[in-house]
Amino acid sequence: MALQIAHNNHEGHQPQLHAGLVEVYVLFVNTTNRTLDLYWMCDDRENMYLSLKPFEEVRVNTFNTHSWFFRDFYTGERMHVRSRRIFHPVRIRVPKNPQHPDQLCDVRSQVLIHFPMRSLRENCLWLIARWLIRTSNSPRRIINGYNIPITLKQQLLVLLTTIESYTRVAVTRRRR
Repeated sequence: MALQIAHNNHEGHQPQLHAGLVEVYVLFVNTTNRTLDLYWMCDDRENMYLSLKPFEEVRVNTFNTHSWFFRDFYTGERMHVRSRRIFHPVRIRVPKNPQHPDQLCDVRSQVLIHFPMRSLRENCLWLIARWLIRTSNSPRRIINGYNIPITLKQQLLVLLTTIESYTRVAVTRRRR
């Protein structure tokens, strides 16, 4: 995890915040080839923050009480940070001067967003579902016409429903 001095350091003092609330500095990096939606959660409310294009990064000042998660812009598939679906920010401080180790400053930590580890089966199902949504007006009819086991058909239908549902919800959130 790369670190850099947070430019908005308060000379070693945090601004007056609620008890237990600590400002944390992160640099989110999209390491995927997909556009991602970044969400933060507080008090069980999901708040869309922004969309991040492939291989872009964004500096974010957040709080230790905010959890973050990341979704594919088009499908809603969850991405991971350090192989986890949810990222919990942690304040990182380092000595400002080696001669005075008690004088600490905040640093911005690099947070790499990546694809989840998937089985070959899951990978294929996601690819087929994405392809059907892009190329067909009636993907459910096409899936039902496939000569494949019923369990695969059911899993593809679940993915289609997930993608369609996320698309409806995300469009509303992006307008806010």
